[in-house]
Amino acid sequence: MSPRGNVKAHITDWLKGLPALKNPGILNSNVKPTLPRSMILPQIHYPKYEEIEDPNMIKAHVPDLIRPYKGLKDVLENNRKWANADSLREIKFFETLNKGQEPKLFWIGCSDSRVVPETITQLGFGQIFVHRNIANQFDANDFNCMSELEFAVHYIKVEHIIVCGHTQCAGVMNACKDHLSPNLKAWLSDIRRVKDKYPELFPDPMIESSMPQSEKDKLHRRLVEINVSNQVSKIASNEVVQEAWKDKKRKLAIHGWVFNIKKGHLEDIGVTIGKQ
Repeated sequence: MSPRGNVKAHITDWLKGLPALKNPGILNSNVKPTLPRSMILPQIHYPKYEEIEDPNMIKAHVPDLIRPYKGLKDVLENNRKWANADSLREIKFFETLNKGQEPKLFWIGCSDSRVVPETITQLGFGQIFVHRNIANQFDANDFNCMSELEFAVHYIKVEHIIVCGHTQCAGVMNACKDHLSPNLKAWLSDIRRVKDKYPELFPDPMIESSMPQSEKDKLHRRLVEINVSNQVSKIASNEVVQEAWKDKKRKLAIHGWVFNIKKGHLEDIGVTIGKQ
């Protein structure tokens, strides 16, 4: 019975018991009862609402903003404390992990330590297959990128590939700087080529130094979005994805997102290719 039904029945029973109300018509919904001013309506105690969580859902760990440690010994001790927690044992946490993984999401993100997929999405262990590198690049000539894409698409059979960039990305901001090492220049070459197509995003250093920070942030945000969009296009045209799409029943889509560090929001930039 709903709480509203309980209240009506409770008040009706209470009115019936009042000695001052002898007229049975008073209980007619069309008749408005006149109650003494001193009369106090009964208090109705509703059951406390408690959210029921899916016992099969393994929640992500929300870390402290800063958790200092003196050395690697502290890191190992932290792990033991976490692994031995009664709350994890009670829900058979590790027994569940040991059964395997069936994630629906393949996350290609930046290695930045502030952008942790499981935390910012509030998904749990076993729900996201993750590949991270500097400035969330996808390089078909990189065995690491290609092997993870193939494993995610053909073996795990994920349904969504998310390329996630983020604001304040040092890789994007410094991609065109001359001081980069040969390895970084090669890895960020995709972003460096953007300069030819969008020169307005790379103002002269003298001009940039006089720009307000808000304008600099806008240029950076736009470059982050272009970088994400380019990676989405490259993945969509890759042979691994094209082969999967030959199966007309296969659900597989590539999405472009940006994590706004200042707000803590994941923002869809409207770049999606494939079947959802």
